[in-house]
Amino acid sequence: MKNILEFKNFSVSLKNDKKILNNIDIQIKEKEILGIVGESGSGKTTLLNSIISFLDMKKFIVTGDFFLFENIEMYKISEKERKELCYKNISMILQDSINSLNPYEKIEKQLLETYLFHSKEKVRDDFALKKIKELLSDVGFEDIDRILKTYPNELSGGMRQRIAIVLVLCTDAKIVLADEPTTSLDIVNQFKFIELLKKISEEKGLTLIYVSHDIKVLSKICERIIVLKDGNIIEENSTVQILKEPKNDYTKLLIKAATAD
Repeated sequence: MKNILEFKNFSVSLKNDKKILNNIDIQIKEKEILGIVGESGSGKTTLLNSIISFLDMKKFIVTGDFFLFENIEMYKISEKERKELCYKNISMILQDSINSLNPYEKIEKQLLETYLFHSKEKVRDDFALKKIKELLSDVGFEDIDRILKTYPNELSGGMRQRIAIVLVLCTDAKIVLADEPTTSLDIVNQFKFIELLKKISEEKGLTLIYVSHDIKVLSKICERIIVLKDGNIIEENSTVQILKEPKNDYTKLLIKAATAD
C-alpha cells in the first residue's frame, strides 16, 4: 500500500515559541486504521487540525513537511489550495455530532445538500436521495423515511453519530478523522459505533485516523497505535504489540488506566 499521508520532522509552535508538536514523523498507508492516543494537552487535536487545515496560520508556526498522496507538500502550497484539497479528500467526525448538524434543518435536507455539493457529476435529487437511503441502511437505520423527516435533537446520541458517518460517506472523502467520537455515548453505544465505523471503513476502503485518550477504545478498531505525550511520539507499534509489550512507562499507565475497571 502507498502512503496517503506522511509527516516528516513536522512541528507546530505558537507565535510565543511554545511548541505543541515536536518533530513528528508518521507514515499512514491507504486504507489503514490508525489510532492516536494521549491525554489532554498531548497534541492530538493540533495534529488533526494540521491534517485538515484547521490551523490558524496567524497564531501558529509550522515547520517540516506534511505530504498528501505522497507528493503534495501541503504546507508548501497556498492556504486556499490546501483547504480545497482537504475539503475534497478529508472529512471529520467530531466528539458530539450534534455539532456537525444544523439543529434547524431536517436530516433529509442536510444529507441531500451534502451529497449534491460533493457529487462529481450533476445528479437529480431523486437519484441522490436513493443513494442516501442506501447509506442510511448501510449504517443500520431501518425506519429511514421517518429518520429523514426528523430534526437532530429528535434523535439519540448514537443515532446522530451514525448520521455523522453518513455525512462523511456523502462527501466521498478518502480520509476520515475521528476526534473522540464516542465521548458523549454510553458504553454500549460506544462499542456499537466503533464496530460500525470499522466495518464501514473496511467496506469503503477508507483511511481512518481515530484519536482518543482511551487506549481501550483504540484497541477495538485500530491496526496500529501511536502514543503522543507533550507533543512527542513516545511509542508506535501494532495494536497487538502495544498492548502485549508496551515499552514506555507512559504507555503502560494509559493501558493500566483503561483496564482499571
